[in-house]
Amino acid sequence: MRKITIVLCMLFLALPLASQERTGDIYGTVTDTEGNPLPGVTVTLTGSKTGVMTSITSNQGKFRFVSLAPAADYTVKAELEGFKTSIKQNVIVVVGANVEINLEMQMGALEEAVTVTAVTPVVDTKKTEVGQNVTHEILQSLPTARDPWVILQMAPSVLLDRENVGGSESGQQSGFASRGAPSDAQTVWAMDGMVITDPSAIGASPSYYDFDAFEEMAVTVGGSDVTTQTGGVSINLVTRRGGNKVSLGGRFYMTDEKFQAENQDFVQETQQEEPGFLGINKVRNIKDYGFNLGVPIWKDHIWAWGSYGVQNIKTTTVYGSPDDTLLQNYAFKLNAQVIPENRFEAFLHVGGKNKWGRSSSASFPGGFYQGGRYYFGSPIFKLQDEHMFGNNFFMSIRYSFSDAGFNLTPMDDMNFEHVAFFDHTNDIWQGPTGDVGFWRYYVE
Repeated sequence: MRKITIVLCMLFLALPLASQERTGDIYGTVTDTEGNPLPGVTVTLTGSKTGVMTSITSNQGKFRFVSLAPAADYTVKAELEGFKTSIKQNVIVVVGANVEINLEMQMGALEEAVTVTAVTPVVDTKKTEVGQNVTHEILQSLPTARDPWVILQMAPSVLLDRENVGGSESGQQSGFASRGAPSDAQTVWAMDGMVITDPSAIGASPSYYDFDAFEEMAVTVGGSDVTTQTGGVSINLVTRRGGNKVSLGGRFYMTDEKFQAENQDFVQETQQEEPGFLGINKVRNIKDYGFNLGVPIWKDHIWAWGSYGVQNIKTTTVYGSPDDTLLQNYAFKLNAQVIPENRFEAFLHVGGKNKWGRSSSASFPGGFYQGGRYYFGSPIFKLQDEHMFGNNFFMSIRYSFSDAGFNLTPMDDMNFEHVAFFDHTNDIWQGPTGDVGFWRYYVE
């Protein structure tokens, strides 16, 4: 499937774009102390992750700033000759939110200013969706495993098919359902405004991710707008971006087998009842490490951000065979706002997965080796340019591409030197059970 999507958004009245998968909006009205709208007011927006943006209020005193990156430090300033400057600081914008900021201007000298600090999110009265927005601060402070499927559990009415204890299940995607919609039928995955749902395994994610690369996750379980293709769960993954301040972060987490208890009595009793049972599925060692860096290439105009993350998950199945997963993720984002009304973004994410022992069972204890189509992993790529023409015309042009896939090779015979056969005496497969490849790509 090949197509280029051009989205032309006509903005009339005071209503901003109803749904932005990777951004939010600020809109409002400027009035005098008697509540009369003030036209011709210069409203300026500043923040650490954007260049300076201006808007002139309409005859109804209305202004708007659309497609804003999630952040908690936006400042809105209104100026008009003969009135005191009105300023509202620390405005919080989250994914998909329409933040209404109404400013009141008093008569007086322009040099005087009335400053209000907004430290809590503004309630979005226009939003009808049911779900959960999980910000970067919450993602980093929750004592949970580190993958998107665990965060899904925070959304109302979402039920997962497993408990991911200590990250032991992060090497394989979880199944889930919400309000009667299973994950393999009506789930939509989006990343930085791109729909990335696996075109072959509908409802699945085409990749795994570096948890520290997320700025925010927005999970919708009902009341989605018309931009969502299905009525099921919608997962929007928004990655971080560079700003006017240099940011540097890193982490190293480790879970050793000593952190897990063993119930030897349960194992011994089960072995007597089921001779093929060798023990409990056990964590041998889990490591999660990586770093990220954001820099301003040209302050207020060009910013860059990148990350690298690894999850090395080593577990043992109930059949005594290893089930090991290595996830490596690279992400890079470039944002530019050389012209105040124009914003450009280039984004690349590469997720690599190698797994030893997939689909292990009593009759096939070795399982499969899973490798990727490319050496570094499956790419997700996007180019997007947005431009605001005056106050009533917003244009967004985007090209995106994803190419995922994997192959399965029997662990018992990686070189295909034997012919597969079923050993009826031991009730087990011997030799290879076949090599299978799954390739899929999507262009928008």
